[in-house]
Amino acid sequence: MPSLTALILGAGSNVGQSLATLLKQKGYAVALGSRNPDFDHVKKEGFFPVRIDVSKPESIKDAFATVNAELGPPNVVVYNAAVFKAPTDPTDPLSLPLEDFTEAVFTGLGVFVAAQQALPGFRSETHKDSTKTFIVTGNLLPFLPPTSPSYLGLDTQKSIQARLVDLFSRVYPKEDIRFYVAHLVSSTGTIPPYDVFKTSGPTHAQVYWDLISHKEQLNWDYRFTVDGNKLPNYD
Repeated sequence: MPSLTALILGAGSNVGQSLATLLKQKGYAVALGSRNPDFDHVKKEGFFPVRIDVSKPESIKDAFATVNAELGPPNVVVYNAAVFKAPTDPTDPLSLPLEDFTEAVFTGLGVFVAAQQALPGFRSETHKDSTKTFIVTGNLLPFLPPTSPSYLGLDTQKSIQARLVDLFSRVYPKEDIRFYVAHLVSSTGTIPPYDVFKTSGPTHAQVYWDLISHKEQLNWDYRFTVDGNKLPNYD
């Protein structure tokens, strides 16, 4: 049986931790990527810690090289990283410092770097018979009018990611490689309260596992509710 390996980029205490626990239960070796990992704690929990800054392409490349060498190439990659920096004046989008906007943009572009690094492993003999899935934790900002200056950086970041995944999901399923942006939404399809998101780790984990386990590419723009079900009447 091929070695099943997952790499979670942006492995925080909510979505990342819940998904890592579930994947480990499913037989995966799981690498957790974060800026400042607690190496001893992560190892005691049964995971492989990796230092990574997703706003820096070389850091992403180094993380994949480390995981490939230590665990083998991942057949599941989850891009759970995000950065939010608000303008100094919440009514003025151009008051966002350039360095903060640049960090947001490069965090969006990190999906391109991560997907490019993942592709050789997806195509390798190691995973010839494995499921191969790349999931981005998204939100609805790219699909809404840009009315909030406060979210300029995050909106741009998520819009870049959505555009990339939309294209990738059209190209790579012919190689049995699936790409998704997955969004938690309210029961009416709107952005849920942040308090709901903060406790949604187990729901995200189950939904992501359902996507990983599914044999064919579903709609790349995958919207699900807090009960873990696909948003009704949305394809």
